Amino acid sequence: MVIPDFGIVEGAFQVTSIEYAGSHNGEATYEMSMASAGSLIFTAI
Repeated sequence: MVIPDFGIVEGAFQVTSIEYAGSHNGEATYEMSMASAGSLIFTAI
């Protein structure tokens, strides 16, 4: 997963939920929850 202007988090993840909302002609918002399936590696950008 890349976090802009911060860093990169690498590892095995399981997506536990994905939600989205928005109007027909407007902007959309997204939310995703993940669970770690092991150790993570962080690399600063």
